[in-house]
Amino acid sequence: MPYIYSEADVVRLLATAEGLAPHQGSPLHREVARVGIVLLYTTGLRRGELVRLTLGDYETTAGVIHVRRSKFDKSRLVPLSADAAMELDRYLTARRRLGASCDGDVPLLVHNHGARFQGYTGPGFGHLLKKVIRAAGIRTSQGRAPRIHDLRFTFAVQALLRWYRAGVDVQARLPALATYLGHASVVSTQYYLTFLEATAEAASERFHTHSAAWLAAGAGEGGRP
Repeated sequence: MPYIYSEADVVRLLATAEGLAPHQGSPLHREVARVGIVLLYTTGLRRGELVRLTLGDYETTAGVIHVRRSKFDKSRLVPLSADAAMELDRYLTARRRLGASCDGDVPLLVHNHGARFQGYTGPGFGHLLKKVIRAAGIRTSQGRAPRIHDLRFTFAVQALLRWYRAGVDVQARLPALATYLGHASVVSTQYYLTFLEATAEAASERFHTHSAAWLAAGAGEGGRP
């Protein structure tokens, strides 16, 4: 079962990332950790998609990220929330201040282990975020640190919950969520919407709202619908 990060968990992650001390080999790792957490939590990007982004993939005016030829050879546009765009702009300001290249084809997330700035690998970026997760003291019910990929689960489940609470047709929205996550079909998206307690409660509340009247009427006629 995936671990669904709470808002309090994310606040702890960001506070822990903010407390990282820069060092010569990676002067931006505090900023990279923070913006990485924000983007994974608010967009549902895969870890590999995030580390492959270039500066040119971020359209600052539109506040959109272009994910190019990812899994299933699919490309997509991912709009950012105002807060996520602000965090990304904050990171880019720090990046420019340290003299990292601003060419459009250079990696978005960079470190300078060595003579020059270079992009993170998936494992390298994963090691940084795992360090933050462990330092934040977040644990699953089994006492383990949650996975980075669970941020993607969290994004999908929270989207579902928002739709339930807003009273919209959740099934009709699933294709949009599948497109946003870069899935080949809705079937893949349903895998992320594991029937957790929160979604079960939301679905139950929706059923009660729509069926209470005719269930009451049925009960009044001998219990038959």
